[in-house]
Amino acid sequence: MTSSAKAKQPPTPKKCDICQKHAGIMLCAGCEQMFCRKDFNEHRQQLSAQLDIIIREHDFLKENIKQTCDATSSRLFDEIEKWEMEWMKKVKMAADRAREEVHDIVTEPKQQLKRITDDIQLRMAEEDFVEYDLDRWMGEINQVSTDIKTISSTIVIESGDECEWKTMIKVRKMEHQSHVSKSPHRNEKRDSEVKQFDFNKLKEKPQRQITVDGDYGSMGVSDMNLLYCGKDTLCLTDRTGHKTNTLQSGGLDVWDICWSSFLDRFIILTKRTLHSLNVQRSEVTQIKRVSNKTKADFSRCTCSYQTLLVSFNHKGSVIEEWDMSGEWKIMRRWQPPVSCQANEEIWNIRFSCDGSHLVVTIWVDGQYNQFQVRDQSMNILNNITFSCSTFGYFLLSLPNGQYLTHERQNKKLHSIDRDGKLQETVTYDKCVRSTALLGQRCLVIRTTDNKLCFHDL
Repeated sequence: MTSSAKAKQPPTPKKCDICQKHAGIMLCAGCEQMFCRKDFNEHRQQLSAQLDIIIREHDFLKENIKQTCDATSSRLFDEIEKWEMEWMKKVKMAADRAREEVHDIVTEPKQQLKRITDDIQLRMAEEDFVEYDLDRWMGEINQVSTDIKTISSTIVIESGDECEWKTMIKVRKMEHQSHVSKSPHRNEKRDSEVKQFDFNKLKEKPQRQITVDGDYGSMGVSDMNLLYCGKDTLCLTDRTGHKTNTLQSGGLDVWDICWSSFLDRFIILTKRTLHSLNVQRSEVTQIKRVSNKTKADFSRCTCSYQTLLVSFNHKGSVIEEWDMSGEWKIMRRWQPPVSCQANEEIWNIRFSCDGSHLVVTIWVDGQYNQFQVRDQSMNILNNITFSCSTFGYFLLSLPNGQYLTHERQNKKLHSIDRDGKLQETVTYDKCVRSTALLGQRCLVIRTTDNKLCFHDL
């Protein structure tokens, strides 16, 4: 080795990733950065501050969970107790009725014997009896005696043990989602799984047809039932067209009907009030929290998950958004020019079947009709303009993402795809008042001559 050989140079120390001045002497295993002592201490202090925020959020959430769960449990327990008390009343009424029936049966021999006694005493007083009467009285006494001996074994209590107690009351958790899906992407796979409707079958004779009465054309459907308006009645029927139940409407001036899977009830809208129909109990109850305090009448309603939308019947129509969970709170109120223009009237509103969009029909008397697809902020995504008419256009959402629209008292039905583009127009053989889809394929058409026509598409 010569003296000219260069000595080996030590490696240059790595700088601190933060200040780029001092040597990095400490490595953070989380962010994998090198720190000098000063910046490392500050880094740890920042992490500690973030941890404090997380702990505060945790403690806040813990308290919120407790309060929310306690309030929810209390409300639901109250509902269960109310149901329990109602059924206890019904059971007591049934038991009291059974007691009356037992009393009537077991006192029947007494009544028979009293009639015999009265007859004997009357004849004895008047000395008006012969051998025939003696034989008759003895036969009647023997018959009552026989009845008394067998009365205990001939009376049977039929208590109806076949009642399905497990299904009389159930608790289920509904999917929570805002009134319009936050994701703008459609479920293309789900849409493709639903077969396209063959509207040409509307040119054929309906599979079923029933005659209805009354001038109100509103209809609503659940998974199993169709609810429609008769004259002073609300009528339930299934897809076979057989009437299953008729309820007195109590003079309700029904303007619209929709089904709420969230409440498991039909929602019934009148000019000034909102009601719910419990199908199982056949009870119509006014929802007093939703009241119309304006000069304009209610017009149309539609719901998706826990959200209900209600429109008003006037130029420059307003749309109200209500939260149906809990105590029914109004969340938003859209006014012109967001809801519609000042000279326009909202004729109908419907959620798409998946709740991702809102469809609206606009009517301007003597000028035009419009079909509009909107997003959650009421922004118009697409629209179709129809010619002016005497009435506006009604709406029906279909499960494959399509829509069906028609003018009242017109024979033409327009099919519109999920992007808001007109697909086809079918001419029905009668003027259409309203439409509803029962199940996945059964289109129900109420005609202006008061027929309900069931078409399997």
